[in-house]
Amino acid sequence: ISKLKFHFLVYLPAYIRCFGPAIIFSTERYEFFNHVFRLSCIHSNRRALSRDLCRQFAYQDIVKHIATGGYWYN
Repeated sequence: ISKLKFHFLVYLPAYIRCFGPAIIFSTERYEFFNHVFRLSCIHSNRRALSRDLCRQFAYQDIVKHIATGGYWYN
């Protein structure tokens, strides 16, 4: 949420009339994930990008699971 998109304000009244309150079509969360995705691409050799990204996100998910107190049953 570092840069506001003022161009969006031109269309905002029409979107509110069609879709309701503006809070329900916020895209900031998904645009931030694009940043995470691009940072993960840096560590790939670009030959097997899907595999490298899958492994990286799986590793990040494991770390998040452990850091939040999660554990696995034996």
